[in-house]
Amino acid sequence: MSKAPFLAGVILSLAGAGVIMEAMRLPVIPGQTYGPGLFPTVIGIGLLVFGAVYALNARRPTEPAIVPEAEWAAPDAEEGSAPERPFYGALAWLIAGLAGTILLWETAGFVLLMSVVLMVFMILLGVRLWLAGLVAVASTIMVYAIFIRILTVPLPSGLLAPLGL
Repeated sequence: MSKAPFLAGVILSLAGAGVIMEAMRLPVIPGQTYGPGLFPTVIGIGLLVFGAVYALNARRPTEPAIVPEAEWAAPDAEEGSAPERPFYGALAWLIAGLAGTILLWETAGFVLLMSVVLMVFMILLGVRLWLAGLVAVASTIMVYAIFIRILTVPLPSGLLAPLGL
């Protein structure tokens, strides 16, 4: 059993329980089906559940991986060279995408902006182009529909306003 991951899972679960308890103390707004505690409760449940799963997984005994001596080092690897960090480009894109979203929010609209930001982000992380495009557009439209239809939170349509979005 690894003590550090187990403790991290327990701490996450306790933090989730604390978030849930505090969210339940938020006042209910008359006339609304859901109150201000809905999203903190959802986040708290996620922390509680995934913290518990993480802690339980840390308790399982792990077998050491047996790696043949020939695979210890890559044949092209130079002595002392740092491993590749492919996620730096994705992180830079995420920051640039956030800045672009702030600047173009009203003009371009939520669906168009988030689809592009998500698709490029996934491509930079190694997802195939067609799959990144499909997931980005589908998930963005789903989030847009949830905010517009269920939560009644207006999001800008931007360039897609003529299509009725």
